[in-house]
Amino acid sequence: MHNILVILLFLSLTACAPSEINNPYLLIYPNLADKDGVVVFENEHVILQKLVVGPGEWEGIHSHPGKQIYVHIKGGYWSGRLDGEIEYEREFDEDGSVGWMDAIPIEAGHESGNSGDEPIELIYVTLKGDSPIFPGVDRLPQVYPDIPLELLLENERLIVQRVKVKPSEWEGLHSHSGGQIYIHIKGGMWSERRGGVLYPGTEITRTGAVGWMEEIPIEVGHESGNTGDTIIDLIWVTLK
Repeated sequence: MHNILVILLFLSLTACAPSEINNPYLLIYPNLADKDGVVVFENEHVILQKLVVGPGEWEGIHSHPGKQIYVHIKGGYWSGRLDGEIEYEREFDEDGSVGWMDAIPIEAGHESGNSGDEPIELIYVTLKGDSPIFPGVDRLPQVYPDIPLELLLENERLIVQRVKVKPSEWEGLHSHSGGQIYIHIKGGMWSERRGGVLYPGTEITRTGAVGWMEEIPIEVGHESGNTGDTIIDLIWVTLK
């Protein structure tokens, strides 16, 4: 986590609006053109995009490329329209809720609106390929020996888990399989140990911060801990 967060800071400073990039995987809301979603991470496998929908705002009719999950950094009340007709009204998504999005063509006339009184903030994770990136590999959920993770979603392409790390809690020595994304529902102050040695200093992550985790073998003796005074709420996405 320690080194990855340095990369995260650079990414957050260099994020750009989708109108500036010719990218077929971007989700664009026509009615929110003045604040199109911001790309907060991208590599050859995924693109992560942050979107904010204000109270009373509707996205405008748009398509979805499919093979996506949405993660609510800040939830709220949604209403939906399909081909001009109300599809649902005032459905609530809490902070940290996650869902899978299949492809929706523009011809469907799909759009959603914020029917609450607070902004809704989302991170969309869009998979670029049509096939798993680890074919033939039995990808397993992330495990922390000392803190349980909640399984939110699993299908043939990914595993989504949520973990809350309380102040002074450490995860326990563990490995990372690589090909993983982390998304902070609530940020906080992290410290890391490797081989029992505490890295100097701490890393502070903001709410909504994201990053990519490469493989860390168990032999490294890696673990992170919450050295702040508030709970850290984290989503892990393990790609298959």
